[in-house]
Amino acid sequence: MAEPESPALESTTAWHPMLVALLEFYLPSGWRLSPELLLNRMPLRVDIVVLRLVDQPAGDARKLHSIFGHLRNHTLIEHKGPTDDLQPEDVLTLLAYGALYMRHNKLLAPEELCLMVIADRIPAGFAEQVERHRGTFAPLGGGLWRGELNGMLLHGVETREACRQSPTEHLLYTFSRAYLKGAGQILPLDPEETRVYNALYQQVEQFRRQRGTMAMKDYELARQSYEEVLEQLIAQLPPEKLLARLTPEQRLEGLTPEQRFEGLTPEQRFEGLTPEQRFEGLTPEQRFEGLTPEEILRAIPPEVRELIAKKLDR
Repeated sequence: MAEPESPALESTTAWHPMLVALLEFYLPSGWRLSPELLLNRMPLRVDIVVLRLVDQPAGDARKLHSIFGHLRNHTLIEHKGPTDDLQPEDVLTLLAYGALYMRHNKLLAPEELCLMVIADRIPAGFAEQVERHRGTFAPLGGGLWRGELNGMLLHGVETREACRQSPTEHLLYTFSRAYLKGAGQILPLDPEETRVYNALYQQVEQFRRQRGTMAMKDYELARQSYEEVLEQLIAQLPPEKLLARLTPEQRLEGLTPEQRFEGLTPEQRFEGLTPEQRFEGLTPEQRFEGLTPEEILRAIPPEVRELIAKKLDR
């Protein structure tokens, strides 16, 4: 008999809190989502659990039908990030999840439970392992798979294909391997998707602050891909919205002193800038170029004028 494997140090891929945030945002009414549900005293933990609330009517999903359209009263979701592959042995993990969950919640009917896998792709080896356990698992098209494992519904979502089938599945591209090679291909995003996309990465940052960078796999990949999309989003903004996102230094970068002040009144030239920012990179002559003595005086804050007057009186 083989020796049992040593338990690995607990770490979470950066994509996991992003998927949790995405599902929570679009979760229909009448359902409850629980991330990282412990199934036993041992470190065996299913990624996401979605429960049907018995005291509320189930609402219709606006988006992510490839996931929410296949929920059962109890749905356990196993998620593989873009850098991880679904393995044949993951079938055994799903079986263990299902059995422990049914035992913990005193479920007798396996048809109440759905086991769901979300990954960039579902390899043939995974489906073959399901068949070895007298189960079934076959593609339906459009990145969706369906079958049965030990009496439980088995549903699969290949993010690389599902994200292309409908605008409602668009954000699943963030969880595909193609996203790491060309994150900008997720564009264009509508205003709601832009807010959601920003919230996904904020979830990653919050998780990192709570547990530390070492507890999160693929953090740098997620950060770089997010920033690539963010740069392109900013580049597509109209001028008035783009200007609002820039720092004073970014607004003036690459401009000559004359270009910086062209068309501005003395007050507008210094509006919103600190004393240091007002004169950064300018010679004394350039700071006052083209201004009359009266205009220069008006641009000086009252307290500075008072200080100058006191020095002159001495």
